Amino acid sequence: MESRSGAAYRGPAVHRFHYTANTALVDTGNIHLVSGLPLADAIRSTNRIGDFDAELGRLVETDWPSVYAWNAEQRTLRQTVRGYERTLRHYGGLGCILLPAGFDDVFFDTAPYLAPKPDHAPSDFDVDAGAMEDAALSAAVDLAFAPEAQTASLLVIRGGRVIAERYGAGADVDTMLASWSMGKSIAALVIGRMVQDGRLEMEAEAPIEEWRATPEDSRRRIRPADLARMSSGLRFSGAREPEHLWGRGVADHQLVYAEAIDSYAFSIAQPAQHAPETVGRYRNCDIATLGAIAARAERAAGRDPLTVVERLLFAPLGIRRITLSADAYGNIVYTGMNYGTARDWARLGQLCLARGEWAGQRLVPASYIDFMATPAPAWLSYGEPLSEYHHLYGGGVWLNRATQRVAPPWALPEDSYNFAGAGGQRVFVVPSMDMVIVRHGHMRGVTPDAHTNRFLQALMRVLG
Repeated sequence: MESRSGAAYRGPAVHRFHYTANTALVDTGNIHLVSGLPLADAIRSTNRIGDFDAELGRLVETDWPSVYAWNAEQRTLRQTVRGYERTLRHYGGLGCILLPAGFDDVFFDTAPYLAPKPDHAPSDFDVDAGAMEDAALSAAVDLAFAPEAQTASLLVIRGGRVIAERYGAGADVDTMLASWSMGKSIAALVIGRMVQDGRLEMEAEAPIEEWRATPEDSRRRIRPADLARMSSGLRFSGAREPEHLWGRGVADHQLVYAEAIDSYAFSIAQPAQHAPETVGRYRNCDIATLGAIAARAERAAGRDPLTVVERLLFAPLGIRRITLSADAYGNIVYTGMNYGTARDWARLGQLCLARGEWAGQRLVPASYIDFMATPAPAWLSYGEPLSEYHHLYGGGVWLNRATQRVAPPWALPEDSYNFAGAGGQRVFVVPSMDMVIVRHGHMRGVTPDAHTNRFLQALMRVLG
């Protein structure tokens, strides 16, 4: 890809420090410019540089005016640390995008997407006034807002009515908070809409032309179902693997957050490592490939692929305040660069709770919602747990079911499942209790899942 000056973009950084600095800039810039937290608070809430070098992290937090420079005319945030400089640009409704090194813009036309997100519709969820005033329920919510948990929003909807809602420092009902990998569940629901419309079959070969170029390419056996279950078998290094397996200074799984790559092309180009549906691994390549399938289908139909989520999900659900960022090549980054309000995330949870129906309209097949909530076969025997709260994957969501090795991690019925993002971001769907729970928090929360679980334990005692 060439710039207006003719200079070519040379591709991703391989230095560990560059990865850390780039990720810190992306995180900080979005939390400041999309979520609206003051810059100093945004730095403190997600200081990845401090993970790399504690002393340097303290320096950035205490002397941030010398590190960050905002250009209002260009809408750019420049970060300079240890002599390394990189720039992020704010693109309105697309959020912030890391600019390719040496370039002053991204590689697609952003003009159609610059409008800011509107406020919530006047009519939102009904509120159960009695529950909101219940002392026992309020005491349960207090547990989620312990200072060290750094919870930013908590919303509980039961029977379609809000029974608990509270916001922490720097957040309110309209704040679009960092949601991270909860966006993977949005990708799964977009695919479900395509299934409903008869444009995709989950059990057929994935419509990726690059995998069908030669008969001997084993990737042609990968199905959309395998991608949704993160069981494709593509060779894609993970952050928990030994560094010598990464092939560069950062794992493939993290690269989309660390550099201005074409995330779809990078994922699709990876070779096969395992047969499909034999090994369950948490890898961004599978969700990025689902994103590519949706984008290519929209483009083939003569529609703008960057509006696919708005058209298929957000508009019919009445969602106004979720921002899905793109990479520098104009691909929606479902795997982490998304920011939304608790109430809009709750709408997605309610869609799942109603098994794909909204306001009398069938958006997603009920059988597809069942697919999402069913254990992925490869994860039952070969799953790669991320933590004690992430042990069993379904089709775009994490499950709360027991396995032979692990008890249900959450203090909720076993039929519950959740959208999950780094830093304890959650949308819990609890079918047996007709309930949806949304929790957002700032990334620096200490063991936020443990605090969330203590709240859930108390909530279950209150609700019986």
